[in-house]
Amino acid sequence: MHYVERNLLGEDNVHFLYRHSDLIDNDRSCGYSKNDHNHDHENKLSRYKRAVQHGTPVRGPYNSNRKSKYLELVLVIDHGKYKELNESVKEVEHYCKNIANIIYGLYAPLNIFVALVGVVIWTDHDEITKSSNPIDTLTGFLRYRRQKLVPEHFNDNAQLVTKFVFEKGTVAKALKGTICTFQYSGGVTTDFSPVAGIVAGAVAHVIGHNFGMEHDSSICSCPDEKCIMTTNITATAPTHWSSCSVESLELALSKGMGYCLENKPVALFDGSLCGNGFVEEGEECDCGLPEYCTNQCCDPETCKLYGNASCATGECCDLKICKLKGVGTLCRSADQECDLPEYCTGQNEYCPDDVYKTNTEICADGEAFCYEGSCRTRSDQCKLLWGPTGEVSDEKCYKLNVKGGRHGHCGYSFFNETFVKCNEENILCGMLHCTNRNDQLEFGLEATSILSHAFLSVNGSIKACKSAVIDLGLDQADPGMVPNGAKCGESKMCVNQKCVSVSSVAGHCHCKQGYTLPFCEHIHPGGSVDSGPVSN
Repeated sequence: MHYVERNLLGEDNVHFLYRHSDLIDNDRSCGYSKNDHNHDHENKLSRYKRAVQHGTPVRGPYNSNRKSKYLELVLVIDHGKYKELNESVKEVEHYCKNIANIIYGLYAPLNIFVALVGVVIWTDHDEITKSSNPIDTLTGFLRYRRQKLVPEHFNDNAQLVTKFVFEKGTVAKALKGTICTFQYSGGVTTDFSPVAGIVAGAVAHVIGHNFGMEHDSSICSCPDEKCIMTTNITATAPTHWSSCSVESLELALSKGMGYCLENKPVALFDGSLCGNGFVEEGEECDCGLPEYCTNQCCDPETCKLYGNASCATGECCDLKICKLKGVGTLCRSADQECDLPEYCTGQNEYCPDDVYKTNTEICADGEAFCYEGSCRTRSDQCKLLWGPTGEVSDEKCYKLNVKGGRHGHCGYSFFNETFVKCNEENILCGMLHCTNRNDQLEFGLEATSILSHAFLSVNGSIKACKSAVIDLGLDQADPGMVPNGAKCGESKMCVNQKCVSVSSVAGHCHCKQGYTLPFCEHIHPGGSVDSGPVSN
């Protein structure tokens, strides 16, 4: 068996060939336990580069859909690995891009698309104290992510690649089911192989634990001798996921662990790069690395369309014939009461931007108002958190929100671990209070949440006020709070934990099929000012 690897700097189309026998396969293991629960002047500073976050998200991937998840990843390279790569920031960056592209290819079959949004290089010294005990090193790295990485450079997940050797042959360490969390979404991996693809497989394994996967056992079905979540990480590089890994991922996502993964990145690390799976400036398409590309419309070596193709990526491209779909073809259905469908224009391979009904339109039988395409009531949110028996607690529970503590508040800062008190007029828009027959949190991870059970005496009976601060990342609203759009009074709605008067924020006019804009009076295929025309 041989491994072919591209030249690190991509010069002259040079590749490296490794024999399998050249790769010493010592007994290495993942340290996961079920109990865990411009480079002209390279100054000696910790270097960080990240895409500037402005504008619209990147396009693609070609095989993405409405259920796709997007993991914004930062790779951190320790001082030892930086020295090994000739103290060259350029070499380290290429190394990281190579690793990230391989991880992208491994996760794409799971409908998870990994986007490298940042690289940190410890050029002067290591930013944490490393220990032969991998859990101590992991603890230090996760603290570093919370205190420095996330505040300065946002990410969904961060992974440290180190030349440090851990005890007992351990090469990787991560906590299970912590993806998206501010506190624990990350891992550490020893760079134990000269082949970047093998190290990338180990990093993918670590991220798998963050997604809630355990090691494969004898009951797992695997198309190869070993799958990615094998217990022993070896010099071979598994490329498939076992049945157990797929089941674990589905369970984790059902519990909300993909909460932070709905948005596409605005830009990727260091600009356009053919092979990362995302269509960026200067590219006509991008289907990933050649060994993973199954798109017959796109040349993976050049990221250009094949000669007979007019498209290769969007929802309005027919990938079987590489041609645009007809005008008015439905490309995104309305997925709930406050959403609107979108239709192909016949001029672009991408579906028009997602639009929705006017904010403040009444929904849920008068219990809520549409807000940014969603219709959420307190009752809906209680069921989301606590299961089908979840119900809204007595309104007196919401008076606890003026205290600004774990039993009631209008916001919690994970950075300084402080609560925000609600003003009296906003108590119905603060922390969500529920009651149910299930003590287990059904959405999010209990271990990273702050749970509260308070009890009040109301007219001689005891009322339960169950609440939670849920850590699912900082880029989305805490699902333990009253959702935006919930009714908080006559012609009033909750917006960002404040009870405000209903007012129009944005208007998107939409005509029924057969009529034209702007007043829906004349015969036309229909559609909206934003969402494209409806077909017949």
